[in-house]
Amino acid sequence: MTITVVLLSGCSDINNPVDNGDNTPKEARTLLLLNEGSMGHNNSSLSKYDLSEKELVKDYFLTVNKRGLGDVGNDMLQYGAKIYVVVNKSSTIEVMDATTGISVRQIAMKTAGGEAKEPRRIAARGGKVYVTSFDDTVTRIDTLTLAIEGSVIVGQDPEGIAIVNNKIYVTNSGGLNWENGYDKTVSIIDVTSFIEEEKIEIGVNPGALQTDSEGDLYVAVSGDYTEAHPSTFRKINTSNGEVTTVPGIDSPFKFVIVDNKAYIINGSYGEPNSVIVYDCLNEKIITDSFISDGTSIEIMNNITVDPFSGDMFIAETDYINPGNLHCFDKNGKLKYSLTAVGLNPSVVVIQ
Repeated sequence: MTITVVLLSGCSDINNPVDNGDNTPKEARTLLLLNEGSMGHNNSSLSKYDLSEKELVKDYFLTVNKRGLGDVGNDMLQYGAKIYVVVNKSSTIEVMDATTGISVRQIAMKTAGGEAKEPRRIAARGGKVYVTSFDDTVTRIDTLTLAIEGSVIVGQDPEGIAIVNNKIYVTNSGGLNWENGYDKTVSIIDVTSFIEEEKIEIGVNPGALQTDSEGDLYVAVSGDYTEAHPSTFRKINTSNGEVTTVPGIDSPFKFVIVDNKAYIINGSYGEPNSVIVYDCLNEKIITDSFISDGTSIEIMNNITVDPFSGDMFIAETDYINPGNLHCFDKNGKLKYSLTAVGLNPSVVVIQ
Protein backbone atom coordinates (compact mmCIF):
# COMPACT_ATOMS: atom_id res chain seq x y z
CA MET A 1 0.00 0.00 0.00
CA THR A 2 2.67 3.34 1.14
CA ILE A 3 4.22 6.50 1.17
CA THR A 4 7.00 9.35 0.55
CA VAL A 5 9.50 12.18 -1.33
CA VAL A 6 12.98 13.15 -2.74
CA LEU A 7 15.50 15.66 -3.98
CA LEU A 8 16.44 18.38 -6.37
CA SER A 9 19.78 19.66 -7.39
CA GLY A 10 21.39 20.97 -4.21
CA CYS A 11 24.32 19.33 -2.47
CA SER A 12 23.30 20.15 1.09
CA ASP A 13 21.95 17.59 3.52
CA ILE A 14 18.52 19.19 3.19
CA ASN A 15 18.26 18.79 -0.55
CA ASN A 16 20.20 15.57 -0.92
CA PRO A 17 20.28 13.68 2.39
CA VAL A 18 22.56 10.70 2.71
CA ASP A 19 19.88 8.90 4.68
CA ASN A 20 16.88 11.07 5.44
CA GLY A 21 14.78 8.34 7.06
CA ASP A 22 11.26 9.41 8.02
CA ASN A 23 10.37 12.85 6.68
CA THR A 24 7.15 13.07 8.69
CA PRO A 25 7.01 16.35 10.64
CA LYS A 26 6.32 16.33 14.39
CA GLU A 27 3.08 18.15 13.69
CA ALA A 28 1.30 17.42 10.43
CA ARG A 29 0.38 20.49 8.41
CA THR A 30 -0.52 19.04 5.04
CA LEU A 31 -1.71 15.75 3.58
CA LEU A 32 -0.89 14.72 0.03
CA LEU A 33 -3.11 11.93 -1.29
CA LEU A 34 -2.37 9.90 -4.40
CA ASN A 35 -5.47 8.73 -6.25
CA GLU A 36 -4.66 5.77 -8.47
CA GLY A 37 -7.32 6.44 -11.10
CA SER A 38 -8.69 3.78 -13.43
CA MET A 39 -6.47 1.73 -15.72
CA GLY A 40 -6.50 2.97 -19.29
CA HIS A 41 -8.26 6.26 -18.46
CA ASN A 42 -5.17 8.40 -17.74
CA ASN A 43 -6.85 9.90 -14.67
CA SER A 44 -4.48 9.42 -11.76
CA SER A 45 -4.51 12.51 -9.56
CA LEU A 46 -2.96 14.12 -6.49
CA SER A 47 -5.01 15.85 -3.79
CA LYS A 48 -3.74 18.23 -1.12
CA TYR A 49 -5.40 18.96 2.22
CA ASP A 50 -4.32 21.86 4.44
CA LEU A 51 -4.99 20.71 8.01
CA SER A 52 -4.97 24.17 9.56
CA GLU A 53 -7.10 25.89 6.91
CA LYS A 54 -9.30 22.80 6.35
CA GLU A 55 -8.88 23.39 2.62
CA LEU A 56 -8.91 20.55 0.09
CA VAL A 57 -7.53 20.89 -3.45
CA LYS A 58 -8.70 17.75 -5.24
CA ASP A 59 -6.68 18.22 -8.43
CA TYR A 60 -3.54 19.65 -6.85
CA PHE A 61 -1.02 18.32 -9.39
CA LEU A 62 -3.19 19.41 -12.32
CA THR A 63 -3.72 22.85 -10.79
CA VAL A 64 0.00 23.44 -10.24
CA ASN A 65 1.42 21.82 -13.38
CA LYS A 66 -1.42 22.25 -15.88
CA ARG A 67 -1.33 18.57 -16.84
CA GLY A 68 -2.33 15.24 -15.37
CA LEU A 69 -0.14 12.68 -13.59
CA GLY A 70 -0.85 9.88 -16.06
CA ASP A 71 -2.26 6.37 -15.99
CA VAL A 72 -2.47 4.55 -12.61
CA GLY A 73 -0.54 6.11 -9.75
CA ASN A 74 0.73 3.21 -7.65
CA ASP A 75 3.05 4.67 -5.02
CA MET A 76 4.41 7.92 -3.61
CA LEU A 77 7.39 8.78 -1.43
CA GLN A 78 8.85 11.90 0.16
CA TYR A 79 12.63 11.87 0.47
CA GLY A 80 14.60 15.03 1.12
CA ALA A 81 13.04 18.01 -0.64
CA LYS A 82 11.24 16.05 -3.31
CA ILE A 83 8.17 13.87 -3.81
CA TYR A 84 8.37 10.83 -6.06
CA VAL A 85 5.19 9.49 -7.65
CA VAL A 86 5.20 6.09 -9.34
CA VAL A 87 2.85 6.02 -12.34
CA ASN A 88 2.51 2.42 -13.47
CA LYS A 89 0.87 2.26 -16.90
CA SER A 90 2.41 5.54 -18.05
CA SER A 91 5.72 4.02 -16.94
CA THR A 92 7.03 7.21 -15.36
CA ILE A 93 8.37 8.51 -12.06
CA GLU A 94 7.07 12.02 -11.44
CA VAL A 95 9.51 14.07 -9.34
CA MET A 96 8.01 17.11 -7.62
CA ASP A 97 9.22 19.85 -5.33
CA ALA A 98 7.78 18.91 -1.94
CA THR A 99 6.88 22.51 -1.04
CA THR A 100 5.45 23.87 -4.27
CA GLY A 101 4.20 20.71 -6.02
CA ILE A 102 5.95 21.81 -9.20
CA SER A 103 7.20 18.97 -11.38
CA VAL A 104 11.00 18.92 -11.49
CA ARG A 105 11.42 15.92 -13.77
CA GLN A 106 9.33 13.19 -15.33
CA ILE A 107 11.57 10.12 -15.52
CA ALA A 108 10.70 7.63 -18.25
CA MET A 109 10.91 4.04 -17.02
CA LYS A 110 11.81 2.07 -20.14
CA THR A 111 13.76 -1.09 -20.90
CA ALA A 112 16.84 -1.05 -23.14
CA GLY A 113 14.50 -1.99 -25.99
CA GLY A 114 12.21 0.94 -25.27
CA GLU A 115 9.38 -1.07 -23.68
CA ALA A 116 7.48 0.13 -20.63
CA LYS A 117 8.87 -1.19 -17.34
CA GLU A 118 5.56 -0.55 -15.52
CA PRO A 119 6.93 0.63 -12.14
CA ARG A 120 5.06 -0.37 -8.97
CA ARG A 121 6.60 0.52 -5.57
CA ILE A 122 9.39 2.75 -4.31
CA ALA A 123 11.85 3.03 -1.40
CA ALA A 124 14.78 5.33 -0.62
CA ARG A 125 18.16 5.07 1.06
CA GLY A 126 21.52 6.85 0.87
CA GLY A 127 20.65 9.43 -1.77
CA LYS A 128 19.08 6.84 -4.08
CA VAL A 129 15.54 5.72 -4.78
CA TYR A 130 14.74 2.13 -5.73
CA VAL A 131 11.72 1.15 -7.82
CA THR A 132 10.20 -2.27 -8.45
CA SER A 133 8.79 -2.79 -11.94
CA PHE A 134 6.78 -5.41 -13.79
CA ASP A 135 9.63 -6.08 -16.19
CA ASP A 136 11.00 -8.16 -13.27
CA THR A 137 13.56 -5.58 -12.17
CA VAL A 138 14.48 -3.14 -9.45
CA THR A 139 15.78 0.18 -10.79
CA ARG A 140 18.09 2.60 -8.95
CA ILE A 141 17.79 6.37 -9.48
CA ASP A 142 20.29 8.92 -8.20
CA THR A 143 18.49 11.70 -6.35
CA LEU A 144 21.06 14.38 -7.20
CA THR A 145 21.10 13.93 -10.98
CA LEU A 146 17.70 12.20 -11.26
CA ALA A 147 19.40 9.79 -13.64
CA ILE A 148 18.72 6.06 -13.78
CA GLU A 149 21.88 4.25 -12.70
CA GLY A 150 20.80 0.75 -13.66
CA SER A 151 18.43 -2.13 -12.98
CA VAL A 152 18.84 -5.58 -11.47
CA ILE A 153 16.72 -8.61 -12.42
CA VAL A 154 14.79 -10.19 -9.55
CA GLY A 155 11.74 -12.50 -9.59
CA GLN A 156 8.46 -12.30 -11.45
CA ASP A 157 6.43 -9.09 -11.19
CA PRO A 158 8.07 -7.59 -8.08
CA GLU A 159 5.79 -5.67 -5.74
CA GLY A 160 6.76 -4.58 -2.23
CA ILE A 161 10.17 -3.18 -1.38
CA ALA A 162 11.93 -2.45 1.93
CA ILE A 163 15.53 -1.67 2.89
CA VAL A 164 17.11 -3.12 6.02
CA ASN A 165 20.71 -2.22 6.83
CA ASN A 166 22.59 -2.76 3.57
CA LYS A 167 20.03 -5.05 1.91
CA ILE A 168 17.04 -4.41 -0.33
CA TYR A 169 14.18 -6.87 0.07
CA VAL A 170 11.65 -7.28 -2.74
CA THR A 171 8.53 -9.44 -2.89
CA ASN A 172 8.11 -11.26 -6.21
CA SER A 173 4.39 -11.77 -6.82
CA GLY A 174 4.18 -13.34 -10.28
CA GLY A 175 0.77 -11.71 -10.43
CA LEU A 176 0.81 -11.15 -14.19
CA ASN A 177 1.68 -14.82 -14.71
CA TRP A 178 -1.02 -16.23 -12.43
CA GLU A 179 -2.38 -18.64 -15.04
CA ASN A 180 0.97 -20.44 -15.04
CA GLY A 181 1.58 -20.10 -11.32
CA TYR A 182 2.52 -17.21 -9.04
CA ASP A 183 6.00 -16.48 -7.77
CA LYS A 184 6.61 -17.15 -4.06
CA THR A 185 9.94 -15.52 -3.26
CA VAL A 186 11.60 -12.49 -1.72
CA SER A 187 14.74 -11.26 -3.47
CA ILE A 188 17.66 -9.91 -1.43
CA ILE A 189 19.81 -7.28 -3.16
CA ASP A 190 23.05 -5.90 -1.76
CA VAL A 191 22.82 -2.08 -1.72
CA THR A 192 26.53 -1.50 -2.42
CA SER A 193 27.03 -3.94 -5.29
CA PHE A 194 23.40 -3.66 -6.49
CA ILE A 195 23.39 -7.40 -7.20
CA GLU A 196 20.73 -9.93 -6.20
CA GLU A 197 22.40 -12.23 -3.67
CA GLU A 198 19.64 -14.78 -3.04
CA LYS A 199 15.93 -15.51 -2.93
CA ILE A 200 13.95 -16.64 0.12
CA GLU A 201 10.77 -18.67 -0.35
CA ILE A 202 8.02 -16.85 1.52
CA GLY A 203 4.69 -18.09 0.12
CA VAL A 204 2.55 -17.84 -3.00
CA ASN A 205 1.93 -14.32 -4.35
CA PRO A 206 3.66 -12.08 -1.77
CA GLY A 207 2.82 -8.37 -1.80
CA ALA A 208 3.16 -5.59 0.77
CA LEU A 209 6.40 -5.54 2.78
CA GLN A 210 7.36 -3.55 5.91
CA THR A 211 10.06 -3.64 8.59
CA ASP A 212 10.15 -3.02 12.35
CA SER A 213 12.91 -1.41 14.44
CA GLU A 214 14.67 -4.74 14.98
CA GLY A 215 15.03 -5.28 11.23
CA ASP A 216 12.44 -8.04 11.03
CA LEU A 217 10.38 -7.99 7.84
CA TYR A 218 6.66 -8.63 7.60
CA VAL A 219 5.00 -9.73 4.36
CA ALA A 220 1.36 -9.91 3.30
CA VAL A 221 1.17 -13.16 1.32
CA SER A 222 -1.99 -13.23 -0.82
CA GLY A 223 -1.88 -16.88 -1.87
CA ASP A 224 -3.72 -18.10 -4.96
CA TYR A 225 -7.22 -17.76 -3.50
CA THR A 226 -7.57 -21.51 -2.96
CA GLU A 227 -7.47 -23.65 0.18
CA ALA A 228 -4.17 -25.12 -0.99
CA HIS A 229 -2.40 -21.76 -0.78
CA PRO A 230 -4.33 -19.41 1.55
CA SER A 231 -3.32 -15.87 2.36
CA THR A 232 -1.07 -15.45 5.40
CA PHE A 233 0.94 -12.84 7.28
CA ARG A 234 4.60 -13.83 7.48
CA LYS A 235 7.74 -12.67 9.24
CA ILE A 236 11.33 -12.89 8.00
CA ASN A 237 14.12 -12.77 10.57
CA THR A 238 16.73 -10.91 8.53
CA SER A 239 19.59 -12.08 10.75
CA ASN A 240 19.11 -15.76 9.87
CA GLY A 241 16.53 -15.83 7.05
CA GLU A 242 14.00 -17.79 9.12
CA VAL A 243 10.39 -17.46 7.90
CA THR A 244 7.48 -17.85 10.32
CA THR A 245 3.71 -17.37 10.08
CA VAL A 246 2.01 -14.81 12.31
CA PRO A 247 -1.16 -16.48 13.68
CA GLY A 248 -4.59 -14.84 13.72
CA ILE A 249 -4.19 -12.77 10.55
CA ASP A 250 -5.72 -14.71 7.67
CA SER A 251 -6.43 -12.15 4.95
CA PRO A 252 -3.79 -9.39 5.08
CA PHE A 253 -3.73 -6.74 2.38
CA LYS A 254 -1.78 -3.48 2.66
CA PHE A 255 -0.30 -2.49 5.99
CA VAL A 256 2.07 -0.07 7.68
CA ILE A 257 4.38 -0.47 10.68
CA VAL A 258 4.69 2.53 13.02
CA ASP A 259 6.35 2.41 16.44
CA ASN A 260 6.70 -1.37 16.05
CA LYS A 261 2.98 -1.85 15.60
CA ALA A 262 1.63 -3.24 12.34
CA TYR A 263 -1.68 -1.72 11.23
CA ILE A 264 -3.07 -4.27 8.80
CA ILE A 265 -6.03 -4.09 6.43
CA ASN A 266 -7.58 -7.54 6.75
CA GLY A 267 -10.46 -9.16 4.90
CA SER A 268 -11.12 -11.42 1.93
CA TYR A 269 -12.32 -10.07 -1.39
CA GLY A 270 -16.03 -9.29 -1.24
CA GLU A 271 -16.08 -9.11 2.56
CA PRO A 272 -15.94 -5.95 4.72
CA ASN A 273 -12.42 -4.99 5.75
CA SER A 274 -11.17 -4.44 9.29
CA VAL A 275 -7.92 -3.09 10.74
CA ILE A 276 -5.86 -5.45 12.89
CA VAL A 277 -3.14 -4.00 15.10
CA TYR A 278 -0.21 -6.33 15.79
CA ASP A 279 2.60 -5.71 18.29
CA CYS A 280 5.75 -6.73 16.42
CA LEU A 281 8.06 -6.78 19.46
CA ASN A 282 5.74 -8.62 21.84
CA GLU A 283 4.38 -10.78 19.01
CA LYS A 284 0.69 -10.48 19.80
CA ILE A 285 -2.48 -8.99 18.34
CA ILE A 286 -3.49 -5.86 20.22
CA THR A 287 -6.90 -5.63 18.55
CA ASP A 288 -8.61 -7.27 15.60
CA SER A 289 -10.89 -4.26 15.09
CA PHE A 290 -9.12 -0.91 15.50
CA ILE A 291 -12.13 1.20 14.52
CA SER A 292 -14.02 1.54 17.79
CA ASP A 293 -16.94 3.86 17.03
CA GLY A 294 -18.90 1.69 14.60
CA THR A 295 -17.73 3.47 11.44
CA SER A 296 -18.09 1.04 8.55
CA ILE A 297 -15.68 1.04 5.60
CA GLU A 298 -16.37 -1.81 3.21
CA ILE A 299 -13.34 -1.57 0.93
CA MET A 300 -10.13 -0.13 2.37
CA ASN A 301 -7.61 0.63 -0.37
CA ASN A 302 -4.69 1.72 1.80
CA ILE A 303 -3.69 2.75 5.31
CA THR A 304 -1.33 5.38 6.77
CA VAL A 305 -0.51 6.26 10.38
CA ASP A 306 0.94 9.55 11.63
CA PRO A 307 3.78 8.41 13.94
CA PHE A 308 3.50 11.49 16.16
CA SER A 309 -0.23 12.01 16.65
CA GLY A 310 -1.23 8.38 16.16
CA ASP A 311 -3.92 9.47 13.68
CA MET A 312 -4.80 6.78 11.14
CA PHE A 313 -5.82 7.53 7.56
CA ILE A 314 -7.85 4.96 5.66
CA ALA A 315 -8.45 5.37 1.93
CA GLU A 316 -11.87 4.05 0.88
CA THR A 317 -12.87 3.00 -2.62
CA ASP A 318 -15.61 1.23 -4.56
CA TYR A 319 -13.45 1.19 -7.73
CA ILE A 320 -16.14 3.11 -9.64
CA ASN A 321 -16.80 6.47 -7.96
CA PRO A 322 -14.41 9.01 -6.38
CA GLY A 323 -13.41 7.62 -3.01
CA ASN A 324 -12.96 9.02 0.48
CA LEU A 325 -10.18 9.50 3.02
CA HIS A 326 -11.10 8.94 6.68
CA CYS A 327 -9.04 10.11 9.65
CA PHE A 328 -9.32 8.23 12.95
CA ASP A 329 -7.66 9.17 16.23
CA LYS A 330 -5.36 6.78 18.07
CA ASN A 331 -8.36 5.33 19.89
CA GLY A 332 -10.09 4.36 16.67
CA LYS A 333 -12.70 7.13 16.65
CA LEU A 334 -13.50 9.03 13.45
CA LYS A 335 -12.15 12.61 13.47
CA TYR A 336 -13.12 13.69 9.95
CA SER A 337 -13.62 12.47 6.38
CA LEU A 338 -12.62 13.95 3.05
CA THR A 339 -15.24 12.86 0.53
CA ALA A 340 -14.99 12.22 -3.20
CA VAL A 341 -11.29 13.14 -3.27
CA GLY A 342 -10.42 11.11 -6.36
CA LEU A 343 -10.80 7.74 -8.01
CA ASN A 344 -9.25 4.93 -5.95
CA PRO A 345 -7.47 7.00 -3.27
CA SER A 346 -4.40 5.25 -1.90
CA VAL A 347 -1.06 6.55 -0.61
CA VAL A 348 -0.87 9.46 1.85
CA VAL A 349 2.24 11.56 2.50
CA ILE A 350 2.15 13.59 5.71
CA GLN A 351 3.97 16.92 5.55
